[in-house]
Amino acid sequence: MTDTSELEIIENSTPFQHEQIKIRPGTINQASSTERMISACAGALVTSTLMTPLDVVKTRLQSQEAHGYRHLNGTADGLVKIVRNEGPLALFRGLSAGLVMAIPSTVIYFVGYDYIRDQIKQSRFGDTAVHDYSPLWAGGVARTFAATFISPIELFRTRMQAIHGSQGVPDVWRGITQMIQREGLLSLWRGLVPTMLRDVPFSAFYWMGYEKIKQHLNSKNSNQDTLSNFQSSFIAGASSGMFAAVVTTPFDVIKTQRQVNSGDDARISRLVRKTLLEEGYGGFFKGVVPRVVKVAPSCAIMISSYELGKRFFADRRQEQEQQQQQQHSNNRLAATNSSSL
Repeated sequence: MTDTSELEIIENSTPFQHEQIKIRPGTINQASSTERMISACAGALVTSTLMTPLDVVKTRLQSQEAHGYRHLNGTADGLVKIVRNEGPLALFRGLSAGLVMAIPSTVIYFVGYDYIRDQIKQSRFGDTAVHDYSPLWAGGVARTFAATFISPIELFRTRMQAIHGSQGVPDVWRGITQMIQREGLLSLWRGLVPTMLRDVPFSAFYWMGYEKIKQHLNSKNSNQDTLSNFQSSFIAGASSGMFAAVVTTPFDVIKTQRQVNSGDDARISRLVRKTLLEEGYGGFFKGVVPRVVKVAPSCAIMISSYELGKRFFADRRQEQEQQQQQQHSNNRLAATNSSSL
């Protein structure tokens, strides 16, 4: 497919008339790797800041049973009680760790997804089905690399969000240090397996759904300007993110409980049995409301910001190349006029 930055020069038969420049319609995914990284970072900063309060409530809901008490009865109740008892800043616990985690994770995830998907589509091996499902494969592989890289940071952030009252960074850091001394450095990747079980299928379902929904929306709308592209990305991101979030919530519950527990209590099989015996199947969907409320808009904001950033850089390059081509045409015209005198 032709790039949006590709220009076609159509010369008129009369040499004394200006050459016309025609822009071929094409994709907007022609931003460079650096431009994609900048777009991903900007989206990650906005998304992390806006969504942290809901993430704090979700973590509290999922971890309160592990601490032996229960006093939050839902998303709204959690928001009110946390602000009342600990102040509004408590809703942003773990934000700094979240930002540190979001930037490298998002760069690896989004840029990696684009690269892997494009490589699959351009490959000469495999049948059409492999190419059609390239978002699914690319999403799963990209998330595997990203989750492995940021797992220790997410462990710290999860513990920060789970603490109550006057506890702070020193208490969390002391607990993690003691955990490393007892269980070794690999304990920093505690929760990686359930995180993979949650994030890899989430990513696969999300990207497959996103690409299909966006393709459907674009087929219904012939206007492919920046606003239309932003709207279709936002709707597709929210819809696909909502579905993927619900399906993978049980893995999120086990992942959170594993990260806030230690020793034998943190074994996956033990946590699954404990949740099933004490709370039934509904226990695997604790925090599903704040998770969906957080994931749907965060997916929408992140992907639309990312696509908007790529569109901005691609359009800017297109405009620059168009100006260069126009200047080239003007120079040729001036040279032609000079030679005819």
